[in-house]
Amino acid sequence: MLFAAFDLPSASPSAGISWPDVALSFFAIVLEGAPFLVLGAIVSGLVDVFLPAGLIKDWLPRSKTQGLFAALGAGIIFPLCECGAMPIVQRLIRKGVPPAVATTYMLAAPALNPLAMFSTFLAFRNQDPWLMVVLRFGFSFAVLVFIGFWLIRLRPDQMLRAETLLGSVRPNPALSPNPGLVLVPRPGWSLGGLQQFTGAVIRDFTGVLLFLVIGAAVAALFSTGFNRNLLAPLGQSLLLGPLAGILLAQLLCLCSTTDAFIIAAFAPFSVPAKIAFLVAGPLIDLKLYWLYRSAFQPRFVHGLWIRALAATLVITLLYSYKP
Repeated sequence: MLFAAFDLPSASPSAGISWPDVALSFFAIVLEGAPFLVLGAIVSGLVDVFLPAGLIKDWLPRSKTQGLFAALGAGIIFPLCECGAMPIVQRLIRKGVPPAVATTYMLAAPALNPLAMFSTFLAFRNQDPWLMVVLRFGFSFAVLVFIGFWLIRLRPDQMLRAETLLGSVRPNPALSPNPGLVLVPRPGWSLGGLQQFTGAVIRDFTGVLLFLVIGAAVAALFSTGFNRNLLAPLGQSLLLGPLAGILLAQLLCLCSTTDAFIIAAFAPFSVPAKIAFLVAGPLIDLKLYWLYRSAFQPRFVHGLWIRALAATLVITLLYSYKP
């Protein structure tokens, strides 16, 4: 609508970029992710204001390994989309949840989402749906366990940005429970729980929305300027097929509940290539890279990206070369 209203010119065909297509892709990614971001901000506000920190600590297992598998189970029981999980993780960390456990939940919520598995079954209903569901869930679980054992060996300062770390390990009773949003009551008035909840929701939503917009802009440029037909000949290759699926997932930045319908239409792609697409996308892509940067150290995000994609590639290659 913006490009049509102002009659903005498109790039020449040789440039390979159509700016109206870029704008359409950008708004599609933002509008797809924003509702889940709002949902995540609402849940994080409830956690911040109304959920006692002691209750969470008492519920969590003392063992790091048990905490890891508890986070994986929580991702199945309390599923969220990729964008919605990000604000909740920051609140859980500030409530005293170990960063490794909170991050594992952040990754597991979209990857092991029962709705994502149901959509996978529907998308592949004519292409051996039970095989695709089992492979997607099993491979995602295996990759998450691998990443989880890496996470529990890291110190909080190796994972979190300074402001996130400050809010979780050095609380100051003089500060608002919503860091970054200062609410000043009138004389003789006190801030009620509803006001604090509203402030937390606004703060989390606006704080993460910027990173969603940046990631959507980068993804829109890559996905519209990249010729997907170049990936079609690679999709049937035993070695390059999974790599093509991972690359496509990084560029398209789809939601875990809708990505199966897209990749199911890529007939030239082999089963390992499609599974690599479905496993890698919910863990990290160009959009999630910027979202993760809102709470985590850049070096940690890079390490997570490399490990998630490498583990996905290895496990799908093993499946490709099975006897």
